[in-house]
Amino acid sequence: MKRLLLLLTLLAVANGSLWAQATAQIAGTVKDQSGAVLPGVEVTAAQTDTAVMRTAITNETGSYVLSNLPIGPYRIEAALPGFRTFVQTGIVLEVNSSGDQCRAASRPGQRTGR
Repeated sequence: MKRLLLLLTLLAVANGSLWAQATAQIAGTVKDQSGAVLPGVEVTAAQTDTAVMRTAITNETGSYVLSNLPIGPYRIEAALPGFRTFVQTGIVLEVNSSGDQCRAASRPGQRTGR
């Protein structure tokens, strides 16, 4: 019985690694033109191949993390009432990457992007 339980446990662990998906993360800080951090910004990452989207809200230090994202190309948008939406395209996530931090800086009434 003990051997059977050990075997089933080993099979479950082995099968879990077969189903594992390669992921990465996007993290950054959102600031205004003067360099002041912006809490409460809605940051959305959209995988451009699949249109799957994930959203995070910046914390009191303007920071956000979108973790466990499937690898591939992404578009980032950062939106806050009173500011134009910041857009960054051409972000490609690779296995276990966190890459460069995506920093959004925006002025009221101005659309920015790369």
